[in-house]
Amino acid sequence: MTLLGAAAMAALLAACAAPAPEAPALPEPSGPVRSAEQAEAASALRETSSEDPAPQPPGGELPVKAIPGCRADLPYPLKMSGESLATDFTHWAAKDLDGNVVTEEVLAGSRLTLVRVWSTFCDSCVADMAALQQLYTEYDRADLNIIGIAASAQAEDGSISEGEVEIIRQIQEMTGAEFLQLLPSDDLIAIKLKDLGTVPESFLLDSAGNVVGGSLYGGRTAEEFRRMVDDGLRALSEEADA
Repeated sequence: MTLLGAAAMAALLAACAAPAPEAPALPEPSGPVRSAEQAEAASALRETSSEDPAPQPPGGELPVKAIPGCRADLPYPLKMSGESLATDFTHWAAKDLDGNVVTEEVLAGSRLTLVRVWSTFCDSCVADMAALQQLYTEYDRADLNIIGIAASAQAEDGSISEGEVEIIRQIQEMTGAEFLQLLPSDDLIAIKLKDLGTVPESFLLDSAGNVVGGSLYGGRTAEEFRRMVDDGLRALSEEADA
């Protein structure tokens, strides 16, 4: 598969910055609500596919919802395939893009982990990847780790979409994001994603999986993320000194 061109991505993100009509947090999965500018940008991207083709999922055309940058609400609630005993981030398991099992032990090596819940079809989610990567390289890993949870990787039937996984990989390559990406799992859905309506959401966990401070919603700058992390590290230090 060929990567989406930088110019096509930039044009799409610019068009998708236009305000779209309000929609419920969890609309019926009949298709996204988009402005005329957003629809035109999506159409333009498809028309240029001969020289800069968009990635195609197995068995068909790229779904409208999966075009990067064109919606912030999830088109359907995420589904659990079985049962989960997980109630918080102190005990959970999920898989990364390569199918490797990741557990709460990944948190143990850093004082804080910034968790970013995002989707491929959210403009600020994609645009903020570079800012998050900046923090990922700036902070010592003993102080900060960053993990993404790609909510859009789950298809409407509850399976993991290989087409979405490929798009996630391409977004990582385009934005230079090197931090870990997790796929929705029964544990992550039970703990967090079952209540997810809009993305992105960012929050901090300590080394044991406890939430530190509150969440940040929507697009953020590197400075805003940095302030969040520094406040979290300060809070941990004050707690240790108390």
